[in-house]
Amino acid sequence: MMRPMTQPALPSSALMAALLALTVTACAPRPEAAQPSGASGAPAATVAPAALFSGYDVVDLSVTVAENMPAHWGTSPAFQRWTYNWFEQQKDHHGNDYFASEGPYFGQRYLIDEHTGTQSDFPAHFVPPPGSGLPGASPMGAMTGEKYPVERMMGAAVVIDASDIRDKAEPGRSAVITLERVKQWETRHGAIKAGEVVLFRSGYSDAYYKPMPEGMRMTYAPVVAKTAPGWPAPEPAVMEYLHGKGVWHMGTDGASMGPCEGGQAVHVAGLKHGMSWEEMLTNLGALPERGAYYIALGVKVRGQSGAISRAVAFTPKQQK
Repeated sequence: MMRPMTQPALPSSALMAALLALTVTACAPRPEAAQPSGASGAPAATVAPAALFSGYDVVDLSVTVAENMPAHWGTSPAFQRWTYNWFEQQKDHHGNDYFASEGPYFGQRYLIDEHTGTQSDFPAHFVPPPGSGLPGASPMGAMTGEKYPVERMMGAAVVIDASDIRDKAEPGRSAVITLERVKQWETRHGAIKAGEVVLFRSGYSDAYYKPMPEGMRMTYAPVVAKTAPGWPAPEPAVMEYLHGKGVWHMGTDGASMGPCEGGQAVHVAGLKHGMSWEEMLTNLGALPERGAYYIALGVKVRGQSGAISRAVAFTPKQQK
């Protein structure tokens, strides 16, 4: 028998209505301007932005990127940056001008892989474009990030716990989040519905996203050195199953949606259908199995295979 859900799912329409109301409030005329009238002729009431979300907490699900953090894939270049302008002229160790300061402001430039930190994967990441002649080429290969429907990257969150299998694989391999585990979750918490965002929580980034050299455990140890297990990852059948249920978007607190020993099969299984997801999320333990609303938005660059993203969730405040 299916158990009743412990918390009701936050319908997407409720949050979207709140966001719309916030926009209307922000665009309302100033007090000194003419106010729209209600049915009684009195000025129409506006809602303070804080009141719109008074019943929810906002949970940041994104890791912080820095030079000493393991934000990059084990074999990829690390994040780099430099200051190109400061409030006043700076000197190097030899007394020379460090850079040409152009004015009283602070600015930086980045050198960064688009798959760094909390990041979104789009279909073009693993699906070749049509006409390329490459194996697996399809129209989904032309679906780069700036073309991806942003409304797919938000929805009521479904959080599937895989923390019990974290670190249970052999070094250099990932434990498998099986289709059977997903179906067992549905037995306990209710069927996954179309448009919901499925998040796989193992606590991996919470445990291993640490400053270097301790942070080598995040991706270098399992992927390159193969001295430690990787993060739990779903099998390809999970992607096919969720797509069949109408799921477009997912997320994981592992370094990749695929296993550390080779993620192509899992990526292709989802991306070929036009699905998307975030990798290297964090703090998923702050979300209930159901009841949160998830949003992820990334930088928009033409032709991108992925995006450095900021993911958050709205969670209902506990009744006291």
